Amino acid sequence: MKPADDQASASSPPAQEVLFDLVCGSGGSKAILASAGAILACHFAGIKRFRRIGGASGGSIATALLASGMHPTKLVRLAMETDFTDLITRHASLWQVIVTYFLKDNFYLLVRPRKGLFSSYRLGKFIDEHVPAWPDNFWTVAVSGSCQFVFTKDGVYEYRVDGTHRRVSKQPAPVGLAVRASSAIPGVFDAIKYRGHYLFDGALSVDGRTPVGPLHRHHGNAAPERIIAVDVGDDSTERPMMMFLLWKVFWRLVCGKHCPIEGETPVNSRGTILVQPEITEFESLQFKLDAAKKWAGVMTGFKAACDSLAKAGVLKGSKLEEARSIIAGYEKIRSSSYQPDERAARTQALLTAHGLYQ
Repeated sequence: MKPADDQASASSPPAQEVLFDLVCGSGGSKAILASAGAILACHFAGIKRFRRIGGASGGSIATALLASGMHPTKLVRLAMETDFTDLITRHASLWQVIVTYFLKDNFYLLVRPRKGLFSSYRLGKFIDEHVPAWPDNFWTVAVSGSCQFVFTKDGVYEYRVDGTHRRVSKQPAPVGLAVRASSAIPGVFDAIKYRGHYLFDGALSVDGRTPVGPLHRHHGNAAPERIIAVDVGDDSTERPMMMFLLWKVFWRLVCGKHCPIEGETPVNSRGTILVQPEITEFESLQFKLDAAKKWAGVMTGFKAACDSLAKAGVLKGSKLEEARSIIAGYEKIRSSSYQPDERAARTQALLTAHGLYQ
């Protein structure tokens, strides 16, 4: 028996309102900021609520806050004002940091050490402070071995590779614990223990870094063309292509058939409104960011979402023209402001003038 469908609210939506599902994928700092920007673009386009909201890893942070009722403009402000380094605690030596940098994208995905470079305990506290109760329409995922764990308000479910599933708990887990589990990159963050299982990054599940799969598998009735998926990609794809391919071949020779399964990306899900911000100003696991770099992440997500929503016919008319004006204004700021502080201040003023920053 499939779990009951989550409802966006207790009241039925107006007949003319079309509800979208929102999925935000992994990507550390990139995912948090780009997701906030994409959510702001959805709000600007007239999407005031979603049927279901969820995602994996860094994307689960922004979606948990949105699902709790936080206004998109306030979500952007919180992302801008929060020092991401305050959400993690380092407990590793410099040598361990160097080793992890080389092993996190391959060996650690297979071995999955329970101890990482950082504890995410403070991230959990941050989430629980802002999201004290499980939102009705929020979900996120984590993995244990080859099994995917789906966290919802109705409880926690385990999906196995053979297609079977079971209900692990009838009660929802603490939101902070679920987000920590979904963000637990092997070797980088400590694994999260839950009911005898050690849970890791939700991006490692069969559904990949931006998991639209649970909308079909768990809820059973998601229309692909009504799914907005925010996928910031993988830092490894930014390396020189020849080096990337050689490393992939070498790793395949090392682990053979035991190599981790790479999940499907949303681009292969026909009909999905795919938002793909390409952030080049910083790395996914770079947590100390100045305001200019943070705005670059937010605005890249905003622009990518506006482009995708316009292509899908969701953003149109005068709102589309205004969106293009905002994006052009930001590009002018980038090209004419040489000091990061000036660039950040002008970007904030631009969004404030359009009612997109409160």
